[in-house]
Amino acid sequence: MAKNLLITLSFILVAYFVISHENVKIILSGIAIFLLGMYFMEDGFKLFSGGVLEKILQRFTSNLLKSITTGFIATSIVQSSSLISIVVISFLSVELLTLVQGIGIIFGSNLGSTTTAWIISSLGLKIKISLYAMPMIIFGVMLRFFKNNTYKGLGNVLLGLGFIFLGISYMKDGFDTLKDSIDLASFAMEGISGLIVYILIGAIATVIIQSSAATMAIVITALSAGNIIYINALALAIGANVGTTVTAIVGSLASNENGKRLAFAHLVFNLVTAFIAVIFIYSISDLVNYLAPFFGIEPDNFSMKLALFHTIFNLLGIIIVAPFTYYLVDICNKVIKKKVSKQSKPKYLLDSNIKIPDTAIISIKKEVINLYENCQKAMLHALNLHTTNLKTKEDLKVQIVKEVTKIDTNIDEIYQSNLKELYSEIIKYASFSQEHMSSFQHKQVGDLKRSATLIIEVLKDTRDIQKNLNFYLKSKNEYIKEEYNILREELATILIDINALDNDNLDDLEKLTQLEVIKSTLMANDLSNTEKTDNLIREGKIKATMATSLINDSATVYSTQKKLVEMASILFLNNSLLKEIGEEQNAPK
Repeated sequence: MAKNLLITLSFILVAYFVISHENVKIILSGIAIFLLGMYFMEDGFKLFSGGVLEKILQRFTSNLLKSITTGFIATSIVQSSSLISIVVISFLSVELLTLVQGIGIIFGSNLGSTTTAWIISSLGLKIKISLYAMPMIIFGVMLRFFKNNTYKGLGNVLLGLGFIFLGISYMKDGFDTLKDSIDLASFAMEGISGLIVYILIGAIATVIIQSSAATMAIVITALSAGNIIYINALALAIGANVGTTVTAIVGSLASNENGKRLAFAHLVFNLVTAFIAVIFIYSISDLVNYLAPFFGIEPDNFSMKLALFHTIFNLLGIIIVAPFTYYLVDICNKVIKKKVSKQSKPKYLLDSNIKIPDTAIISIKKEVINLYENCQKAMLHALNLHTTNLKTKEDLKVQIVKEVTKIDTNIDEIYQSNLKELYSEIIKYASFSQEHMSSFQHKQVGDLKRSATLIIEVLKDTRDIQKNLNFYLKSKNEYIKEEYNILREELATILIDINALDNDNLDDLEKLTQLEVIKSTLMANDLSNTEKTDNLIREGKIKATMATSLINDSATVYSTQKKLVEMASILFLNNSLLKEIGEEQNAPK
């Protein structure tokens, strides 16, 4: 109720200023157009990059320095620290990046976001950039009519740039004319109280409009028009840095613990950086005055001096905080502890990932593997095998030779109460994630859905043999008892073999070779079991009723093993060769 009232009052207040103050209306229009441009830029890079941005972030982050450099370059190019934060959080959520790598990228992203101030102060205020905005908007709209995502993405980027330029132009004109009617500079505050007040204003403004770039654009255009004094502009820039952490915090709400840890680290870094900037603000300001001539900045060009100040204090923050990154990671892990998820609760299907095709596919894959791990545990328990210390075939043999102790496992109940919901969430997420995907990505998602279905099928297959298994393992007939023990061992063995494929140290060729070995072993076992069953019947060692149960259950186990092999080939092979083949087939002829 209070939230709705606050929104209503905000609309009324904005409407009042729009109607009664022409200058304020122009400034607010500029801010709105600028924010619209930022939205189109972010959306455009998501489509236009075609996963390139994600690949770069993953590839060039092998150490902290590379992570910082990558974060700086990526943000400087896409002009959106928010987009970088969202991508990094999504990567952390599916464990493609470590927390150290993610924090390094965020450090670099903070520095990269300062390039916005340089662009606005050097270009936006010196040339009539609205003249360049119109062609960008025209071509941007034209490109959006193409069906190809690359062209659409490029169209959005051009639209975004056009609107950003247009917004800056409106804000500049608004502040220029506002100065003639209202002298905002008369509200200037110096000293510590002035610093604190303007830092709070900068932080609140950034939280409200959810863009530090927009805040900096407002500050620079107001400073250029003389509406605020230089020292207050510096405080606003510090506040904008603090306020931008809210974007990361909001983005992390839909993420797992790693995403929340990154947002916390981002907050700590920006607070430390702001504290350093406040304590040494006059020293940094003197350094700016000293360095300004080397950058060709005139003594009275306070807008570009603000951009230089913004860069210096962010760089100082990185220099001071970066050596303590590993300590920061430890603090994050202690403050935000890992929650134990229920089996039915998805661990990787995050809303923040669903619109980024490559990350969405990885999220689905990770969740399917999670589903498999849960199903595998239920299957082994149904085979009366304890999963503790069951890693190798030697561990399995130790359990097989022991007297069977029944593990009370109701697979139907496990499926209905836990795994059915998880399976449904995977299928639902996979369906909603395909909007911006290429044909090959659609195929990848289809394969992953198929693997999830196979996992549920093998679980139900295990349920089908469970009753006979429990019955004949207690039989006084040693021959039938031995045959069902063999079925247990064969089914558990393939699970162990498949687990061995989930190994980053193996390349695709090695994994493919192992799968072929598993397939050939399955065929040999199936033929051997059929011959053995025939011999047992002929020799009168088992009854016909036992034989029919054994034949049916052997067929089910063989079918289950084939499904597991198909599932493993989808989940544990990178399929890079298949992708190349797919791209060749889809290429125009």
